[in-house]
Amino acid sequence: MPFEFAWSDPTVQRILLTLVVLLVAVLIVRIGRRLVPRYTDDPARQYRASRLISRTTALLALVLILALWSPRGGDLLQILTIMGAGLAIAMREVLLGLIGWTHLVFRGTYRRGDRIEVNGVRGDVVDIRLQHTILMEVGGWVDADQSSGRLLHIPNGWVYQYAVLNYNHGFNFIWNEIALTVTFRSDWEAAQEIMLAPARQAAQIVEQQAAREIRDLSREFLVHYSILSPFVYVRIVENGIRLTLRYLCDVRKRRGTEHALTMSILRGFKEHGGIELAYPMVGVSPMEPPQFGPIPGAPPPAEEPPQPNPDLDMVRPIRTRPRKNKKRKAPPKPSPPAADPGPNDTNPDEGPADEGAEHRPPGAST
Repeated sequence: MPFEFAWSDPTVQRILLTLVVLLVAVLIVRIGRRLVPRYTDDPARQYRASRLISRTTALLALVLILALWSPRGGDLLQILTIMGAGLAIAMREVLLGLIGWTHLVFRGTYRRGDRIEVNGVRGDVVDIRLQHTILMEVGGWVDADQSSGRLLHIPNGWVYQYAVLNYNHGFNFIWNEIALTVTFRSDWEAAQEIMLAPARQAAQIVEQQAAREIRDLSREFLVHYSILSPFVYVRIVENGIRLTLRYLCDVRKRRGTEHALTMSILRGFKEHGGIELAYPMVGVSPMEPPQFGPIPGAPPPAEEPPQPNPDLDMVRPIRTRPRKNKKRKAPPKPSPPAADPGPNDTNPDEGPADEGAEHRPPGAST
């Protein structure tokens, strides 16, 4: 039996019409993207127009396909209700991202090109998609307001969960500060003038444009700045006098302006000669060790018994014989020296000397 295709079957007709709708949608998107460059040369406008054509075509194709598969309005409403309940329960994050994208498109919390910070993530907005916003990271491991080169994808639903900090929505300038501390013996008034001089020169370029943008911003928000010129605040701290320069700068030139002003200030301090930068000082004083006495009312500590030392037990004691006490002989006493015989001394072997005899020297003859 040959195969026969039932063209009259409603299911077959719906499938064919669905394929036709998808094919037409693809053709419209491709033709629209080719026609966009003919009407504008701006890359940003070309990008926005192409995204608008593709998203609008996809939305219309989805509506037509739903209408084809549920010709009755009651069935369509029932299908949409069931789909919505399922998405709300099982795809909460996805649904929140879609709602966040709608909020960003129509409310404009931030746009492409804005510098924002959300949940500790900071960067420049380069694209806003259905689920995510793509940022060019600013900061990160770079200790300044400069790009790190990384792309960050943040959910669009964060606009409902965290505070969004927009650096340049309606106003492309921010306030920046440079704080320096000089010693107490320095000429702080001269230091104040040295810090203000380069800041005033730079302020002449941005004050007019900033004032004009503030006037435009005040029509949308309750914003009012009466002073746009730089100023130096003076404060006494522990190690000296702190001078804080507050000035207005472009959002994307914060690091560059701070570098230029700091270089000018340091050169001015060097030329003046009477200004010294202060540094933290730490004082060290000798302290006596605390004396801990006995606790009143506490019992005296128990004496611990001596513990045996295995190292000393291994040493064998050396026995020594007792030394006998011998009596030492006293040394002989020295005899007194003999006296020389005088002229009146007589030899005991000889008799008494003749009293009348004269004393003759030896060898003399009579």
